[in-house]
Amino acid sequence: MKSNRGMTLLELMLVVVIIGVMASLAVVNIQSGVGGRRESNATRELGAAALRARQLSIATNQPVRIVVDADVIQPNGLRYSVARWERLKCEEPGQTSWTNDTCPQVACVNVTCRTTPACCTEMGPDIPIPPSMDAEAINGLCFLPGSGAPVLRRDCLQGALEDTAAKSLATPNDKSIRFNFTSGRASTMLMVEPLTGLSSLLDCDSVAADANNPNHEPRSVRACEP
Repeated sequence: MKSNRGMTLLELMLVVVIIGVMASLAVVNIQSGVGGRRESNATRELGAAALRARQLSIATNQPVRIVVDADVIQPNGLRYSVARWERLKCEEPGQTSWTNDTCPQVACVNVTCRTTPACCTEMGPDIPIPPSMDAEAINGLCFLPGSGAPVLRRDCLQGALEDTAAKSLATPNDKSIRFNFTSGRASTMLMVEPLTGLSSLLDCDSVAADANNPNHEPRSVRACEP
């Protein structure tokens, strides 16, 4: 005989619970994927911004720095920390040339061009930093006028461009610029060559940074060490 028994209340509740769990896992996976893409995009754009900043500092003979501003309203109405490069003016108003003592302008050392647009000749696009990413280490990376040499000083060695000792102290090393993530993603290093300013990104979970991999690179392993 065929049974026409329907589902009991307990069975129905169990089905609802299973569907709810599966839906929750799907949402978590989707959010994780979106967050990962945002982290990857921000990291890649910061690397590109460093290359562009160096190029401009050489071509225009002006210092170009990368700054991070907190709590900036975006077109979608949300607030993010954002990074961008700024090409700083060197001449004081009324001047047609500049010296080491006026590059960048003294009044522009402790402000960004977001609050004082007159300090900049040109600014790059905003790079939103996702909440799960810490990019503060790149704040103040500056490429010096003409040479493109990198320093980690927001004032771009204003008044001390010829000070060899000051420049040496401010030059970033392989460990200086680390992007950390609270999502569980491995850190990424921005490796900036101290003489040329050329930069590249190094993921600390890559083969190059894995000391146990026969194809590792000692420099990359050292850079990713805590």
